[in-house]
Amino acid sequence: MFYAAICDDEEYFRFREKKLIEQYMESCGYACRIDLFASGKELLDKTETDLPYDAIFLDISMEEMDGLQTAERIRKRSETVSIVFVTAYITYALEGYKVGAARYLLKEEGSLESALKECLDMITECMNEEEAVYEFDSQNGKKRIPTDAILYVESRLHKVTFFIKEDRVKEYSRYDRLDAVEKELRQYGFYRVHQSFLVNMKYVRGVERYKVSLVNGTEVSISKKYYKDVEKEYIRRQGER
Repeated sequence: MFYAAICDDEEYFRFREKKLIEQYMESCGYACRIDLFASGKELLDKTETDLPYDAIFLDISMEEMDGLQTAERIRKRSETVSIVFVTAYITYALEGYKVGAARYLLKEEGSLESALKECLDMITECMNEEEAVYEFDSQNGKKRIPTDAILYVESRLHKVTFFIKEDRVKEYSRYDRLDAVEKELRQYGFYRVHQSFLVNMKYVRGVERYKVSLVNGTEVSISKKYYKDVEKEYIRRQGER
């Protein structure tokens, strides 16, 4: 889940940024939570014992404690959280980078949406580079498996079965719906290809009208409903190689 804070003394921009971030995360299949703060002091007071965010979006020009001062305090607590300045004043840009700001976005209605999208592309890409682990209770006990090790997931007889790529393909099952698993794994590059199958696009080596071929030789069915989206994603990934 993507967890962010927006700190801005202008209510309009707090809610505008929140809406844009939520729309982006929904389009990417990320669950997200966004906390809103009207001042740097409010943000720091409410996160005194814990700074749980993946990213913090800060206005610079705020009363009592400006965004730069707030960012300096944040950096003393965390070196990893992404700090993004969203402000009307470009004159502070160099100061912002002294606290390791990930981006500096201008509050221009015509360009804010595209600039914020580019910024979120960068942040989520960095998040995905960290090894993601999928944890679940299977019939064989609790499992913690790197998402990169999952070839595909199959639904049958009210159970979902995870096919894991190790020295040989292993299977772990649990009672669940594939819809629920899809929501959890979509952010890691898993695509629904059939009512009964969810595949890790990283391991797809071919897409045809009636099947998806995986790198280990496994073939799973693909339905007309999902074919175009899966083919488009497969072609996009091929172009990146």
